[in-house]
Amino acid sequence: MTAAGIILMIFAGMALYIWFHLTPGQAETALLIIRKNLPALLTGGLLLSLVFWALSDLVYTNYIKPVRKISGNLALIYASNPSLRIPVKGNQDIQALARTINTFADTFEKLNQDIKTQMVEARKETDQERNLLAAIMGELPQGVIICNQNGRILLYNSLAKDIFTRTMVREKTEQFMGLGRSIFHLVDKDLISHAMEEINEQLALNENSAGSFFITPIGDHSLISVEAIPVLDKTNQITGFILAILDITRDVEKFRSMQRDLSDFHEYLEKQSTAEQKFLTLSDTIQNTYLSRLPLSRLNLAPFLFKIQKLTGRTHNIRINVHNLQRDERIMADTYSFTKAIVFLFRTLSDWTYAVEFDLSVTDASGRIQFDITWDGVPVDKPGLDSIIKTTINALPGFKSILTLNNARLNVPESGETHFSHIILSVKKSTERPATSHRTPVLAGSRPEFYDFNLFRATDRNQRLVDTRLTDLSYTVFDTETTGLNPEGGDEIISIGAVRIVNSRLLSDEIFEELVNPGRDIPVASYRIHGIHHEMVAEKDPIETVLPRFRQFVADTVLVGHNIAFDMKLLKLKEKTTRIRFTNPVLDTLLLSAVLHPVHEQHDMENIARRLGISMIGRHTALGDALTTAQIFLKLIPILNSNGILTLGDAIHASKNSYYARLKY
Repeated sequence: MTAAGIILMIFAGMALYIWFHLTPGQAETALLIIRKNLPALLTGGLLLSLVFWALSDLVYTNYIKPVRKISGNLALIYASNPSLRIPVKGNQDIQALARTINTFADTFEKLNQDIKTQMVEARKETDQERNLLAAIMGELPQGVIICNQNGRILLYNSLAKDIFTRTMVREKTEQFMGLGRSIFHLVDKDLISHAMEEINEQLALNENSAGSFFITPIGDHSLISVEAIPVLDKTNQITGFILAILDITRDVEKFRSMQRDLSDFHEYLEKQSTAEQKFLTLSDTIQNTYLSRLPLSRLNLAPFLFKIQKLTGRTHNIRINVHNLQRDERIMADTYSFTKAIVFLFRTLSDWTYAVEFDLSVTDASGRIQFDITWDGVPVDKPGLDSIIKTTINALPGFKSILTLNNARLNVPESGETHFSHIILSVKKSTERPATSHRTPVLAGSRPEFYDFNLFRATDRNQRLVDTRLTDLSYTVFDTETTGLNPEGGDEIISIGAVRIVNSRLLSDEIFEELVNPGRDIPVASYRIHGIHHEMVAEKDPIETVLPRFRQFVADTVLVGHNIAFDMKLLKLKEKTTRIRFTNPVLDTLLLSAVLHPVHEQHDMENIARRLGISMIGRHTALGDALTTAQIFLKLIPILNSNGILTLGDAIHASKNSYYARLKY
């Protein structure tokens, strides 16, 4: 039709040109001839237009279109699918060209296979070493997580993943562990920041070992002990850190059980002073021996108390006057949690008593350092002190648990009073340097070459996301299965499947796959497509419970899907009921394929996968389609780059120019 229109425009232009150059007499004669022969002239013009249209269509179909298809298929053969062949169709010249290209494609495919075979052979030894390293890491008695200096996870072993995932409460938003994710989703950022500050102080003093211990709760009721070890570059600058993790929940529970038994035994011996003193000595010995397994640091008391004064003064306007402080006195405690606990104690006492100034007197009492805390003002009663002890501190165990883990005690003077303005906090005194020390910092330059995975080059970029190269982004590729194709008409999501891509690698172990209870029936027509029936979803969580977990899974990534406008419409319709909004950037493999290969009419998943040489498994399951879409997207990235589409912004702009971008749901 375009060709016919062009021809008619050419004829009209020629006619107008001739008309304006005729004399009045010639024009009158011409009009007379046209009136007498109008049917014949119109028929002739129409036939002539049809002939020209047929000829132009014949040329386009047999020459131009086949050449354009050959050009597009050549790019596919070179970039992603060496096994693709050009259909031998068209005129003799096109057929000869197709045969020649296919011959070269055979040679190219064979060369590719030979190169892959050689690469596999060359990698065998490296793979054996890497598999051995992975096996060793998998069998380590500690969980191990390696992060870059920005806290992005670069490596983790199975025990670390098990420690965190087994403690998650499914009713709450789950935290996901994975490459490229932030460690701060799993461990409180303040804890790691404090550990890094402590390590930097140790490095500044040129200590032989540098590291930091801390204890933190995870999940619902679990406790972990964490040792942070720095990774240094050749200039001794921190380029990352390693977290060695132990689950100490059972150890702490055993200790608490032992404390309860000792307390019962103590009550029995209370009336026998000699036996009670022996009991207390034995009790201290048992508890000290048991708590020696916990990662407590040897702290210099003077700077520790100075830090307490500074924190309470700066954050809560509380003044602490320290008395009788001896130089070089040291205690055993977990720096972060014990500091937080003491600051919390003074803040709470101030709230209860309205006092803004406290006196803290330091004394040495039988192997323990005793802090006598007094104030002027409203006294505190025993129930009030008990409520303070039972309070939970943000991102840490309860106040009582912190005292237990630091081998500390909080008491009141034995005066018989019910209200008091004097409490006693004591902690174990350090008499010698502990036998345990931190490990030697890991030097990145000392690793053998076959372990050089360039893990520490992955740093957060300051540039805008739209200006980031496609190869440098992290993606979540997802798909949904539904009760039907009319979201606004009441159709619901019944399955969500997703997989992550990091550093142009498909992470097949980092997946999200959940069935969803739609709260309505599943039509037979839909069941025949995806195979999900009512009994399969009847006991599953509703979308209001699943979407918060899915949002956590896709955090900090670009969303990718095939015809993703439909899936995003489903998610958008749930914003009001779930209060979950997805603001991630979005890319669509349907639009990208249409941009890259406009000569191809079919851009459904099956045809794109066939063109790119991808085998489809699990079609019409959410996870199966997500995995296929992920493979398609990875194949499209180098083709996009070769067409000058390098960044996320380039890809979004190109997608908007596609015909399919006009589709709305």
